Amino acid sequence: MAINRRHFIKSCVTLSAFYCLPSFAKTHSKIEEAFFGKRPISTEIQRVISAGPPSDLLLFALAPEKMVGFSSISLKKGDTGFFAQQWLNLPIYGRLAGRGSTLSLEKLLSYRPDLIIDTGNIDETYRSQAQKVAKQTGVPYLLIAGSLQDSPQQLRQLGEILGVEPQAEKLSFLAEQYLSDATQFAQQNQLPKTEQTKPLSFYLARGAKGLQTGTKGSIHTEAIEILGLRNVADIPGFSGLTEVSMEQLYDWNPDIIITQYNEAVEFINTSSLWRGLNAIKSRQLYVFSGVPFGWIDGPPGINRLLGMRRLQSHFDKKIQETIRQDIQQFYDLFYHSPLTDAQITQLMEMS
Repeated sequence: MAINRRHFIKSCVTLSAFYCLPSFAKTHSKIEEAFFGKRPISTEIQRVISAGPPSDLLLFALAPEKMVGFSSISLKKGDTGFFAQQWLNLPIYGRLAGRGSTLSLEKLLSYRPDLIIDTGNIDETYRSQAQKVAKQTGVPYLLIAGSLQDSPQQLRQLGEILGVEPQAEKLSFLAEQYLSDATQFAQQNQLPKTEQTKPLSFYLARGAKGLQTGTKGSIHTEAIEILGLRNVADIPGFSGLTEVSMEQLYDWNPDIIITQYNEAVEFINTSSLWRGLNAIKSRQLYVFSGVPFGWIDGPPGINRLLGMRRLQSHFDKKIQETIRQDIQQFYDLFYHSPLTDAQITQLMEMS
């Protein structure tokens, strides 16, 4: 259940005070993190490079004043006016993480960073890359794991590293509230029932024609599945992105279809291929356009907290009553950009 602004701020102050106590701090299980190079003390960290989009948003939420810029996220996309000018002026320097790296080590060093941060799965590939970059540049490199469910602790740990614990606790408190409400909603089985009394099924339509999707258990559908919706793309032993045929989609015949791609929306609404699906016939196409990035997926970061919340509001009357306030609060705390009523209405219409 949502809370008003005064109660939220008061609760954050109280929670922050308890968090300082050792007995309270121990209740949170640390998620995996790995440092390469000499670990700097928090007061020495003033300029931080983000390696990819998920860490862009994590760092932006926690300490935008320490950001060198964004790896690949452009807040100017769509020219929406949703973000404060000081954040719009931050440069985009290119990605460092993964195979699609566009940031050279020479350019990286020109920014004089005190720390490099990347978030996601800590596998051997990313460990090897982080170790190599740290050794070649002399800049400490932090990998911090975490799924959407881990967001509160991810925020706490990085907040401690960066020396911004008060901000981290505010954000983790809101993240915990959203996740708790979503989990409770799923456990209470509040979704509309199909004729077979199974949980409402969904298909996530990715790409221009909507024929790419995330399978059950993937990071691409995590924000949806937490709410208890059933992913029709359930492939035993596989979790990730997959291409889908129309024949397969008709065989699954999901109750609802979710997308955040405007091209897919236009194609789905105009193509005769999609018209026979139950979700399309019953007008159960849920669109999350994403401004300027995805709310449900792309990037798979803390941005999905708001997408999860907005999706829940379509089925949960309690959240529906407070979703405008939730959107305003999220943009204020996570994106440091207060919204007008007209902007909130615009975001509601786009989701």
